[in-house]
Amino acid sequence: MRADGIAFGTGYDERQPVVLLLDTSASMGRPEENPRIDELNTALAGWFDGVRAQERLRTRVEVCLITFDSEVRVHDPAAGRLVPVRSADPGRLFVPVDGMRPPTLRAGGLTRLTEAVDAALELARARRRTLQRQQVPVRRPFLWVLTDGAPSDDRGRPLDAAALAETAERVRRGEAAGEWVFQVIGVRGADLPMLRVIAPKATSPLESLDFGRILDLLFQSTDDSSPDQAADLIHQQVNDRAARLARMDRLERDFR
Repeated sequence: MRADGIAFGTGYDERQPVVLLLDTSASMGRPEENPRIDELNTALAGWFDGVRAQERLRTRVEVCLITFDSEVRVHDPAAGRLVPVRSADPGRLFVPVDGMRPPTLRAGGLTRLTEAVDAALELARARRRTLQRQQVPVRRPFLWVLTDGAPSDDRGRPLDAAALAETAERVRRGEAAGEWVFQVIGVRGADLPMLRVIAPKATSPLESLDFGRILDLLFQSTDDSSPDQAADLIHQQVNDRAARLARMDRLERDFR
């Protein structure tokens, strides 16, 4: 079946849009001997290659990939590269999860998180409305932020709670209206207090978990949630699962 020029496998019955927001700021280039951005590239390529064996995801989930540093970019599947989000064609940015070929990410620049979130919310809302107009069954989009830093302005200065308030309110209103589910994963030095301003109940710290397991955690939540499930309950399930994974990771390190 096709809609919007996107092909899905047999057995498809509904769509689940997912937006991945990935931090590619300079801090992701550390540590020098094993940059986090290299780990993320490896995890993305491996995860999307492996998803072909997961029928439920393969036949239902479609993905849009956004990166943020000093500029917010989105992966254009037709061009096979990242392009500025403001100039991208919204109609071709979501692709079936098993058709995603993630670009090689590079680290550098600032952490323009609020601009990335605002762009992602608009793309998610537009995609859901497009599918509804086409009479394609569609679930609430899931938006997942993965960051190791703190939101900054265009001069690199950390944003305070007041500067984050407008974006936080936009996220909250959309969740309350059933427009999306928004989750933040903070890794390795992320400014959790500031991230929790944007997502008070939906920020999980995963300091040392590898990126592949984080992707497993996030995509598993699409299978575990029902269309009418409250966003707060989904957040709690993700946070509980994240806490279990973190405990298991600590135990594994202790017994090595």
